[in-house]
Amino acid sequence: MEPQVKKIHGLKSGRGFSLSEVHHAGFSIRQVRKLGVYIDQRRKTLHEFNVQTLQMLMEERLKELEEEAKRIELEREERKEETEKKKRKEEEKERKKKEKEKKKAEEKEKKEKEKEKKKAEEKEKKEKEKEEEKEKGIDLTEIKGVGKKKAEAFEAAGIYTVEDLLKADTEELAEKTQFTSEYIEKLKEQARLL
Repeated sequence: MEPQVKKIHGLKSGRGFSLSEVHHAGFSIRQVRKLGVYIDQRRKTLHEFNVQTLQMLMEERLKELEEEAKRIELEREERKEETEKKKRKEEEKERKKKEKEKKKAEEKEKKEKEKEKKKAEEKEKKEKEKEEEKEKGIDLTEIKGVGKKKAEAFEAAGIYTVEDLLKADTEELAEKTQFTSEYIEKLKEQARLL
């Protein structure tokens, strides 16, 4: 829909609506320009068909603007809802992730406590076994020439009492300790005298 101008040979499309046509249609110049309708300020004529065309054009543009505004508002609301949904999902994920991490940490802590408890029990058990073995037999330090340090070296090799020393294989014991097989044989002879 365009404005038309009367010429000698009939109607011709014009450049825009005249100022009098705009005022007669009931609009201000600012309103018409805001809606993107061109105004030809040089033209002074007033044609009724142009006034009707302008009114129809303005109604269409206003409807389009209202529809556009509604569409934009709907899009905003949809985007807002989507962002809220995403936020809720992320918060839910974070909460679940924290719960998982918390459970893992609790399980790990529980396992560590169990390991420590088992280690402590094993240690106590070994200490009891050592004490029982020591109580059963004569202490290595009773042998002449065996002091605390040498007794510790034998204990590291698994020999706790004189009976253990007599039962042990000399060659294997020499490999496990820093002592020679001759020295170990000498200690065995002294242990037999006890």
